[in-house]
Amino acid sequence: MEFADVLSFVQGWILLLASFGIALGIAMFKGRQGLINVMMGMYFGLFLHSFFPFTNTLIEKAGSDKSEAMMSVAIFVTLSILGTILFSRLMPREYLEGTFESLGKKIFLAVAAMVLVMTLCLHYLPVGEIINIGTPIPEFLLTEKLGFLWLVIPLAVMFLI
Repeated sequence: MEFADVLSFVQGWILLLASFGIALGIAMFKGRQGLINVMMGMYFGLFLHSFFPFTNTLIEKAGSDKSEAMMSVAIFVTLSILGTILFSRLMPREYLEGTFESLGKKIFLAVAAMVLVMTLCLHYLPVGEIINIGTPIPEFLLTEKLGFLWLVIPLAVMFLI
């Protein structure tokens, strides 16, 4: 197997693995409540990004398609960070748990966060115009009709855990 083959294989999985790794890292070091705050901040950011009245005005002033996509993602990230700060102040404080305590629940939440990130990247944000996502997801998961379902699944996981 040549290096180019390995690189193309890794490129197809990089966003999936990176989102899982970052979510698991947040869950390990900040606790389950920290990851839940981040996920709720992403939902809040998506809500504001969809209904904020000046989003289209800001995006259209960017110029080219790639810079419009970068502006859209930057607005979403900013609104998500503000949402995470808001939820970290509103939600109960983090549970006093060790790094490896309730590891199964943390992994389950990290998978839910990965599903949320992948759904946002594939259905709601123009991330594909900035980087080549190249996800190894089957076609039936990429249909627009199932986008809302993939947004509900992480909410259900947060409710059950």
